Amino acid sequence: FKGDEYGWPGFGFSFDTRSPVKEALFSRIWVTLQLGAGAAVLWVLLGVPLGILSALKRRTFIDRATMGFALFGVSAPVFAVGLAALYIFWQKLGIQAVGTGYVAPSDDFGAFLGHMILPWSVLALQYAAFYARMVRSNLLETLGEDYIRTARAKGLSERKVIGKHGLRASLTPVVTIFGMDFSLLIGGAVLTESVFNLPGLGQLIVSSVNRQDIPVVLATTIVAAFFVSFMSLVVDILYGYLDPRVRFS
Repeated sequence: FKGDEYGWPGFGFSFDTRSPVKEALFSRIWVTLQLGAGAAVLWVLLGVPLGILSALKRRTFIDRATMGFALFGVSAPVFAVGLAALYIFWQKLGIQAVGTGYVAPSDDFGAFLGHMILPWSVLALQYAAFYARMVRSNLLETLGEDYIRTARAKGLSERKVIGKHGLRASLTPVVTIFGMDFSLLIGGAVLTESVFNLPGLGQLIVSSVNRQDIPVVLATTIVAAFFVSFMSLVVDILYGYLDPRVRFS
């Protein structure tokens, strides 16, 4: 909290690079945050609509196809999907931007998107599949509640019943899981950054553990713990807006 001779925060001195830890940490954390933010947007935009569609089309071909995708996404390891994607898009299709490192968005935003779209998609696949299954289960459970039947008996349209009453209540657990998933994304980022050669915190952790650079390992652990606590606070605040049973006093 007070900092050290290298400034604030006081993360100390790296045994390996012989330089302050915060320089390496802050230069890499933005890459991991960009990877996590892009993947989070993709998995929410893909997983939540698929879960809603699967719940509304229960026991149809659409439902079975969606749950088949979810089963594949949950079962497929990140490193295996990443290597398969590199083989298809980089080696077979010859898309050179894939898997060749990182370009800052301030330097060339188009090149940044070209380098990041495949890591985003690979990292988002597993989470999107899990969210699709969770949203489907929550929405089906919510649609069976008494207040949903009451809303339909009052003559409300199906769109209002699902959108205003059913979906809002069923998304509360999704917000909780999203906050924890985003804060713990560094675990998936280790594999994704290694496969796609991204200079983020994942690569930094792997190299620091292998070289026994204890100050860097401690610093990354502190940063990860901070994000877990911060996202838990954000989730608690969002509850007051999503769940009508929760109000702040």
